[in-house]
Amino acid sequence: MRSAEGPALAWLPGAVLAVLALMRGWLEVSMARHMAIELPLLLVLGIAAAALAGRDAQDFAGWNRRGLPGLVAATAITSYWMLPVALDIAVLDARWSVAKVASMILAGVACGMSWPRAGVVLQAFFAINWSAMTLVAGLLYQDAPQQLCSVYLADQQGVAGHALVVFAVAGLAAWMVSVVRRLGRDEAGPRI
Repeated sequence: MRSAEGPALAWLPGAVLAVLALMRGWLEVSMARHMAIELPLLLVLGIAAAALAGRDAQDFAGWNRRGLPGLVAATAITSYWMLPVALDIAVLDARWSVAKVASMILAGVACGMSWPRAGVVLQAFFAINWSAMTLVAGLLYQDAPQQLCSVYLADQQGVAGHALVVFAVAGLAAWMVSVVRRLGRDEAGPRI
């Protein structure tokens, strides 16, 4: 059973995907845009698709207890696309580009279906580990003495590294704010 706005917004993920496909050349000409705009938008697109699926996604509840399998899958997929060789092959080979788009949307769907099921401790594990991994990757991209990607220049990898550092800090801060708000709501809840 879908929510009332589900059918009205069902076209949105397809429209966003079409816009991203049209902008692919502009997005992938810069390593920073590739990593800091395209990949996160594909992930968010998957999260939105999971939200629009609503109760239809309950069919997957049996394999995704407490969200652990979905979060592991999402982490593995997003980690892969942080590798320089993965970015290179996605730019140079159209088949890998399609695989990138499909896998990042799948990672978003897995994350969107799993995050609400995960408790605070499991969320903390994944939020802190994702932030640490992203921060380290960003610092490595910034400080690498040589060009890591064959399709992007060394100065572009420095800008992309800076964007990853910002994402890592902002992502962890956003998760911490959500936990504080949730604890505040729980504390202010009805008392008997």
